[in-house]
Amino acid sequence: MNTANVTYSCVILDDEAIFIKIMERYISNVESLELKGSFTSPVDAMAAFKHYQQIDFLFLDIEMDVSGFDIARMLRNRVKFIVYISSHSTYAISDLVNGDKLLVKPLDFRTFHDAVNQLISKTQ
Repeated sequence: MNTANVTYSCVILDDEAIFIKIMERYISNVESLELKGSFTSPVDAMAAFKHYQQIDFLFLDIEMDVSGFDIARMLRNRVKFIVYISSHSTYAISDLVNGDKLLVKPLDFRTFHDAVNQLISKTQ
């Protein structure tokens, strides 16, 4: 299957502005990813999702004022893949559904890119 011209939409939700900047840079370095929005506020992100079609990737911090797992449950039907981001590796893999991923901060580009490629390969 030729996926050279396929683009995958993505959204970042993380309460750390510096981490959002890192993720935006990573996303800009992957030709097949298109950033639709970046948010530090879960409320702002939820409001924006009212205007989005289906999103392919949600890069979602677990530990915010509102649990990332709660946000994921609310947005599950609007997102193909959720990539949970955490500073702790203690979250159970059983919390992940639908082939979602858990990435641990600090996150390097290679780990990010490998995770995205693994999820994209599930769509081919």
